[in-house]
Amino acid sequence: MKSHWFVALLALLLGFCATPALAQNCGVTGSAQASSSITYDPFGPNGLQQVTIPLVLTRYAVGGAKTQTVNFVLTKAAGTPNYQVLYNGVSVLYTEGQTGNRPSIGSQSSGEISYNFGGASAPDQSTPFNLVMTVPAGLDLSAGQPIRFDISYVCNGTGGMKDVSVPTKLVNAIQINVNVLSALQASYVGPALDFGEVGTKTDAQAPTDPGPRTGYLRVASSGPYSVEMRSEKGYRLSYPGGNPTVANQSIAYQANLLGQTRSPADTSSIRQVCTRAGLASSSSGQGVRIPLTVNLQQGGQGKLPAPVYQDNLVVTITPLLDPQAGASCGAP
Repeated sequence: MKSHWFVALLALLLGFCATPALAQNCGVTGSAQASSSITYDPFGPNGLQQVTIPLVLTRYAVGGAKTQTVNFVLTKAAGTPNYQVLYNGVSVLYTEGQTGNRPSIGSQSSGEISYNFGGASAPDQSTPFNLVMTVPAGLDLSAGQPIRFDISYVCNGTGGMKDVSVPTKLVNAIQINVNVLSALQASYVGPALDFGEVGTKTDAQAPTDPGPRTGYLRVASSGPYSVEMRSEKGYRLSYPGGNPTVANQSIAYQANLLGQTRSPADTSSIRQVCTRAGLASSSSGQGVRIPLTVNLQQGGQGKLPAPVYQDNLVVTITPLLDPQAGASCGAP
């Protein structure tokens, strides 16, 4: 089966908010945005390489009481992808619990970001910090779902605003929004749906001898997708040049896909919208497998002899943009 893939644009937005819970404590807010739209193909070999994202801080202020200095690092949960975020050529992104002594008030060491806003009369916004981010290839990113990082920060206050001297975690403080991302690959895997020689089988024998045959549609996707299947001959096997509507030139069968069964009694297309299949699976390598099962309803006795009776099942799998669409389809 032909593979399909589609990639839309990935727009990167970056921001964090470290406003303290109590008004008298120092803190900052921040925002950053990539300078242009960026394309990310989850099936491609390169990922996103060193995308520059300028970050601007705004200090927390109440009248003349303001944040004076801030030090912070980015953190991510253990087991999350190997993202890279650099500042001045040094990583400022750490796995949770592995930040060492960072951040610390007044530190100018590499591996953390520090900024001094100056006195109460100085501007409340910082000059931009150019963060350089790399997103590895082949990540199992969800369409419409952002990449999020936490931060750990400390700060000094001025004009009566209190210091925050113990590193304080702010959950999901930085996020990279995936505005539109949908990519898909699909193929058929498993044995041929072949019943073998059935010329001597009666209609009563055929459903159990030779019995059903099962193969799989393998789907890997970052977003939801639709599945549609139809039969070219109305769920009847016929030989080349034969007429599937003539009783002694065709063999009836049924097919089951996604819990829906079709046969000559109901030849309508099977249609289903499915949730994202994912891009990685520990057991099958990628995505999910959706079983397709066919079984004879008639045997070959009384049919015109021919080397091959066959039909073509046409399956169309299409990526969708709505991240909320669909039902769970298949398994790893």
